[in-house]
Amino acid sequence: MAHSRRTLQLDAGWDITLDGTGRIALARGDLATAQNVANEARLFTDDAYFIQDKGIPHFVVGLGGRVRASVLRSYLRRAALQVPDVREVLSVTIVDFDPKTRRLVGDIIFTSVEGVNNGTIRTYF
Repeated sequence: MAHSRRTLQLDAGWDITLDGTGRIALARGDLATAQNVANEARLFTDDAYFIQDKGIPHFVVGLGGRVRASVLRSYLRRAALQVPDVREVLSVTIVDFDPKTRRLVGDIIFTSVEGVNNGTIRTYF
């Protein structure tokens, strides 16, 4: 995915938000990088229309059944490193997985190219 240091700002439900003037809000700098990391982590193969081979293969990592945590962490680490402003991924943690809803919650901690540790990025896959 093409990413930039300026992107649409999404809320907790992954919907666009408005700024104080009623315009579509933009995320900039480290917030944009963190959101781009979460976007990469949420992308599955065949989901992006023009780049269907990019993303995490959901059947390989077992989201249809039992999650293989080590394999999934590896894919999430690789996905985060695809974001141009990410220098290193410090850790990837699987926090929770609900097999009924197939909802996965995880934390990705990374450092940006500016050397800023962006803290924990929690995303719901």
